[in-house]
Amino acid sequence: MGSSGPTAGFAALVAASLLVTTAANLSPTLVSALAVQIEEDLGIGEAEIGMTVSAFFFVGMLSSVLTGRMVERIGPAAGLRLAAALAGAVLVATGTLGRSWPALLVFVGVSGLANAWGQPAANLYVARGVSSRRQGLALGIQKSGIPTASLLGGLAIPTVGLTIGWSWAFVLGGLMALGLLMGVPAVDQAPPTVLRDGSRPSPGAGRRPDVPMRLLVAVACSTCLAAMGSMALSTFFVLSSVESGFDEAVAGILLMVGSVVGIASRLGMGASADRASMSPFTMLTAVFAVASLAFVGLSTGSKTMVLVAMPFAFATSLAWPGLFHLATVRANPSAPGAATGITLTGTLAGAVSGPLLFGVLVEATSYGWGWGLAAVTSGAASAVMAVAGRLIDNRSAS
Repeated sequence: MGSSGPTAGFAALVAASLLVTTAANLSPTLVSALAVQIEEDLGIGEAEIGMTVSAFFFVGMLSSVLTGRMVERIGPAAGLRLAAALAGAVLVATGTLGRSWPALLVFVGVSGLANAWGQPAANLYVARGVSSRRQGLALGIQKSGIPTASLLGGLAIPTVGLTIGWSWAFVLGGLMALGLLMGVPAVDQAPPTVLRDGSRPSPGAGRRPDVPMRLLVAVACSTCLAAMGSMALSTFFVLSSVESGFDEAVAGILLMVGSVVGIASRLGMGASADRASMSPFTMLTAVFAVASLAFVGLSTGSKTMVLVAMPFAFATSLAWPGLFHLATVRANPSAPGAATGITLTGTLAGAVSGPLLFGVLVEATSYGWGWGLAAVTSGAASAVMAVAGRLIDNRSAS
């Protein structure tokens, strides 16, 4: 793909990274959306579905620190190509060979490597190629790949899952991911963001994040708690809606609507963060608090309350990752890829434990207790972020 200049190359890479991020997150979202059919076909329950989704994030959690450092070496375009290749190959293998729960578990777990490569690669691109005035919007677009994957998962229920079978959804998704390899543009290594002292660090490895490790860990703990609720929503919303009395196809439509709301919220919050004087960390604190209230509404089990709480739950749960990555990139201009690898570990840890604990709790009790747990963890995430974010903002201002 040719380039008429740096701007054209960057614009193409924004679109490519959005599509690659979508493909890299298809495995767990397809499992979640098609859970009813997968459970019937493989003879498993909510606990196994939760463990399958958790496997995706567990592998990413173990590898994200290393992949974050490697992306600093090889650059964003190479990282996105590798993510697309991994996602495509594993999705096709899942659809053709994942005919038992152990096989499904392994394939979905391995696909977590695609996400571990793709997220730092997308963040590094924004840090190097987008001005600070537009980084929020750029990250909002890129991170919309995750709710876009949920939207495709909801669409797959009536169009593929209920017609030719759930395994074909994985095969088609894999072919789409492999097709993206030719669409990731080759770009020159853009100069990194200017540091606080006005200098520009040279490309390559060896740079450390600007924020002290203890504060990065605190942020990671907050996003871990928030991700527990977010991933429980993405994983179990369809099953929970069916339990509340909605038809499976209607539940799929609700998932699609929620995903659209999440995408719009992610773009809106990203654009707002570019113009707002408020710190992204402060915005995250508020978003986590609203998410907690939305999960309280879902915990009632009422069809009416599900319809009322659903837009707020998806708007907050799917919108905060863009703000989180924006905050990480802005606070760590020296090594945004490496910093993302560290903080992303917390998010992935919550994504591992959330569906797992939720599934086990639901099987032992009810969905009401599960959504109650999500409300508690989201509230705790808000409290931790309020403290950690203020410390980071005070340090940056000094």
